[in-house]
Amino acid sequence: MTIEKLEDMQIAYMRRTGGYGEGNRQLMERFKRYLRANGLFRANTTILGIALDDPARTPEDRQRYDVGVVLTGGEGPCGLPARTIAGGRYAVFEVPHTEEGVSDFWRDLPRIAAQLPVDTTRPILERYARQKLLAHLCEFCVPLLERKHGGI
Repeated sequence: MTIEKLEDMQIAYMRRTGGYGEGNRQLMERFKRYLRANGLFRANTTILGIALDDPARTPEDRQRYDVGVVLTGGEGPCGLPARTIAGGRYAVFEVPHTEEGVSDFWRDLPRIAAQLPVDTTRPILERYARQKLLAHLCEFCVPLLERKHGGI
């Protein structure tokens, strides 16, 4: 785990509503096809997956999941809606980009995060940087409360 200070990020995104799982994977594949078709899948492309609702508190039919590309430079929203993801401090966990690696992260998250000052008002970001994906890795960015005095 590392701690990173992320700047606010502008993303162009697609959203689906429904239970988390296979539908999210399908949205990610559709999004990547869109990026390729529009010449937006480049060496420096970073895609974010963002589960916006806690499945323990939100009915399946109302769970929202966004997949977005971080816009850099002068890119416009490429025909997609755009929004800003709040920056701040994040605990970043590098995870094998496999179904098992991702499932293990989500299963172990309560234990992993128990010692961290997690900011529950912001969502966890699944970060898929192209260079990491080539190494079969992805990252999970867990938002942290801003430090008052020392500590994490």
